[in-house]
Amino acid sequence: MISDRKLDVTDRFGLRNTGFHTGVPGSAKALPVPTSILADADGKVLWMDQSENYQRRSDPDYVLGALKEHLGVYAAEGSDS
Repeated sequence: MISDRKLDVTDRFGLRNTGFHTGVPGSAKALPVPTSILADADGKVLWMDQSENYQRRSDPDYVLGALKEHLGVYAAEGSDS
């Protein structure tokens, strides 16, 4: 998870939404498209999920499934590891 206040990463991946949004007047002219990206240590994108609705984010179970599929990661339900 990252914080991208200046939208630098957003712009690198071409995820800036310049369409209409209901922000506070005078606020940002664009927002990032809600996106979950799974990348390897070299920065290669292995998986990406984008939302068409700026109020929706990737379901955690969907992201966990991608982790398991692409990285062999398995987290037992209720496990802290």
